Amino acid sequence: MNVISSSLKKGLVREKDTEKDELIKQLKELREKITSLEHDNDVLVSENVALQEQLEQEKLKNYELCKQRVEEKRAQISILSSEEQAIEEQKELLKALSTEITKFSAEVTAVDK
Repeated sequence: MNVISSSLKKGLVREKDTEKDELIKQLKELREKITSLEHDNDVLVSENVALQEQLEQEKLKNYELCKQRVEEKRAQISILSSEEQAIEEQKELLKALSTEITKFSAEVTAVDK
């Protein structure tokens, strides 16, 4: 009976050792996967930070371009406003000149009669 009991114990010990070895192997694999995932995460975080910085630079660049365009449009509006004012002044001068010509023409006509 002791022989059977001893054989059973040895078999159980071997089975437990095999299970233990398998669990140790699985633990090592999981640690490697965790290390790999942590590395991948670090890479992704780094890429994300770089992309965010690039996005901020693009936003700043676009803001500056928009600001420049607004200034250009303001300058164009100012020029057009000045030109419009000059045209209005010329219209007033033409009206005054037309009035003077009409008066002069009337005077010449009156003198001829």
